Parts: sequence; structure tokens; C-alpha cells
Amino acid sequence: MFVEIVLISIVPTILATIGIDVSQRVSQDQFRCLNDNGYTFAIVRAYRSVGVVDSNSAQTIKNARAAGFTRVDAYLFPCFPCGDAPQQVIEVIDYLREERAEIDRLWLNIEGRWNNNTEINIEFLDELIKQITDLGVKFGIYTSRYQWFSIMNNVTKFSTQSPLWYVHYDNNQSFRDFQVFGGWMQPSIKQFIADVKECGVVLDKNFS
Repeated sequence: MFVEIVLISIVPTILATIGIDVSQRVSQDQFRCLNDNGYTFAIVRAYRSVGVVDSNSAQTIKNARAAGFTRVDAYLFPCFPCGDAPQQVIEVIDYLREERAEIDRLWLNIEGRWNNNTEINIEFLDELIKQITDLGVKFGIYTSRYQWFSIMNNVTKFSTQSPLWYVHYDNNQSFRDFQVFGGWMQPSIKQFIADVKECGVVLDKNFS
């Protein structure tokens, strides 16, 4: 009985991991420092909200891999005012493939400036996801409960297609705060601190 209790108590610690997301170029040495500090995964901005590929992203992704990060994702911040959702996906995936920057998943950042008509927003997201799927890339959705309600009218259909990376800046490395929304019963990642500096890098911290 004593052995069973000990095993149960350590399982959450073993499974939980801490990672970072960044929107700037990060060197291999900086990633090594972050790895030494206990971070095990990284998510790199690959497409900016102004409608252009982030030219720092490919090298940053490769630096993370070289420093020992085995789980490296990217995120696409869609530019709704720019239109042409499929082209935005094509641009970022073509760029990463041409640069041989390997990612495990592309997250779609659902926040910021969208249309006041949520049906139009849902259609735009549908187009993004269809193009990602056609290119054979795994994807996920990054958002907060508030943003999902205001931009997507709390639509639930995407929860069956995509894992959730949600935002709640409570400085708490757990999912105990999570409130169900958008059909997601449980999240995959939580962004729990924003804009801190470590190893010379401005980053956000994430729990998974």
C-alpha cells in the first residue's frame, strides 16, 4: 500500500512539462541555457499578425533542435484584414520546409483583430485548417476563453479537430483553473506567464 501511494503521488510530476513560446530570434546557446533551466519544449512565432512570415523563425526552430529540445512547434498569427487564409498557411509552411526547419505542430493564434461577424471568422478559420490539413501538418488552436467567445461565438466544432493551448496568466503550473469552453473538455497546454526574461530571452511560460 505504501508503494502504491508513492507512485500515485509522483505521476503528475513526471508527466508535467514546462516550455516557452517566443516571438524573437533565440540562439542555440540561449536555448541550451533554457534547457538547463528545465524547459523541455518550445513554440516559435512563424507568421506575424501583419501578414508576413517571421524571418527569424526558421533559424530559431533549428537552434532549439540543436540545443536538445525534442518538441518544437510554431505558431501562425493570422492576419484577418489581409484576407486569403490558405495563402497565409502556404507561405509559412513553404518557408519552413524550404529552410528545413522541422516542427511538430502549427498552432493557430486566435486573438486580436477579427471581423465583428463571428460567422465570417469561423469561415476564415475553416479555410486555415483545411489548408493546413491539405499540407499534412498537425495543428492546434491557441486562444483564451474570452477571445474564443468574442471572436468565434464559442463555436464547438473545432474541439474535435484540434488540441487547445489556452491562456490564463495566474502563474500556476496546473490545469486546475481551466473552465470548459468551445467544446474542449481539457487543454493540452496552458500559457501561465507572459513577457518574462530568462537567459537573455523575452518569453512566455507554458505548462503541459
